Amino acid sequence: MDLTPAAGGSRTPSFLSFHARDVLIVATLIFLAAIAGSLSRPIGFLAAFWPANAVLAGVLVRSQRLRTLPVILGAAAGYLAAAVVIGDSLRLALVLTGGNLLGVLAFMLLFGSLEPEDRALSRPQGVISLLLMACAASAAAGIVGGVALSEITGLSYFEAWAGWFAAELVNYLAFLPVLLTVPPPSKWLPLPKLRAGRAWRLLLPVVVLGAAIGLSLLVAHPVAIVFPVPALIWCALALPLAATAVLVMIYSGLAMIGIKLGLFDLGLGADVTGDAITAVHMAVALVALGPMVIASVNAERRRRIEQLERLARHDSLTDALTRSTFMDEGIRLLSQLLEEQAAVAVLVLDADHFKQINDVHGHPSGDRVLVAVAAAIRTAIRQGDLFGRIGGEEFALVLPRVTRREAQAVAERMRKAVANLAVVLESGNLQRITVSIGVAFDVASSGGLSEMVSLADRAMYEAKRAGRDQVVVSDLDGSERPPMH
Repeated sequence: MDLTPAAGGSRTPSFLSFHARDVLIVATLIFLAAIAGSLSRPIGFLAAFWPANAVLAGVLVRSQRLRTLPVILGAAAGYLAAAVVIGDSLRLALVLTGGNLLGVLAFMLLFGSLEPEDRALSRPQGVISLLLMACAASAAAGIVGGVALSEITGLSYFEAWAGWFAAELVNYLAFLPVLLTVPPPSKWLPLPKLRAGRAWRLLLPVVVLGAAIGLSLLVAHPVAIVFPVPALIWCALALPLAATAVLVMIYSGLAMIGIKLGLFDLGLGADVTGDAITAVHMAVALVALGPMVIASVNAERRRRIEQLERLARHDSLTDALTRSTFMDEGIRLLSQLLEEQAAVAVLVLDADHFKQINDVHGHPSGDRVLVAVAAAIRTAIRQGDLFGRIGGEEFALVLPRVTRREAQAVAERMRKAVANLAVVLESGNLQRITVSIGVAFDVASSGGLSEMVSLADRAMYEAKRAGRDQVVVSDLDGSERPPMH
């Protein structure tokens, strides 16, 4: 935060302009969302769908920076500006804005205090929390909104409150999952590459859902509104969480529009603001909730499987590849390099005097040394290089498509990076570390991985015999470069 005046005159603090931009963006967003919702408003006065509150709640939950009084006042200005355009009286606009903001703030305070995983709905308890806290926010908003609705429609206050509660709840459950799960724009590109078979498996449930929604709008029967439910469940099982949230939003929005246009024969008659429309809102809200719970459970299952796969493939201490995974991936990589006739280097590194560190300072201190060495190695390798732990204090790397000079330079960077370390041991003492590095180089990747690891291992022991903290390079043809320090 810079409050220093510019030379030769005063300057508006930079945080004010930044703050003003946030306020303007939020006010414009709420204004547009409120105008969009007002297009469905003729049903019993309440809009068939009203995205503005869910949009504001989602923005405030996802961005803690925006949880400020000026931003809230900007949102209020957006609501009021939309009410003026719609033609509401000032008193009505103020009451409705108060109800909208009360619900949004209640949701922000309750849901915004959850763990990040729950706020992103990536765990089932997050979806359940969304339901409970959306109920609380809808009930709070109805306290104020019910007053206005009762005055205009002639309903009792409780009926008006119940109608507001149900309408608000379905809007929260329809729109908020999208706002909470969609990744930031920076992660939208590049799009993942899918094989034709997998792309079709992902597209098929969406096609079926579209057909089911179309059929539900054409069939004049009360049951038609739930025709898309099996397809929604299929989508929840097959698609990512954010994609399911988008499809649930589309279904919920089309269902409420269909009710507005009378496409569903629900027996509502003229009393569309009473118990019947409230029941319909609640039904749509529950339909929207079910697929999101399934999608969240599926997302957590996928995440746990990925965690287990990672644990099986990576060393739990240093996060390097395990020996078996390193050898399997290295064999595949060398086969590919052999087809390309590309050069490859295999490095073997061993921490010097590591047994002495374990014996004198204990295994916890030795673990700290290994973690530090692995971290230093990562600073020197390139994207695409394989890095594994193949022994207690021994690491190995495969460097594809390198020259001998490049491989030697990478090894030297690793040696220097480790030599610059000073690890804090369990006792609080600082421990200096060095590594001896052997490099096996093959100009055409004609040797097998096991042969190259053995050659690099022999070069590494030659580096130790030369005084440790050395790099020795050996070619597959048997030639050897002198140690480097």
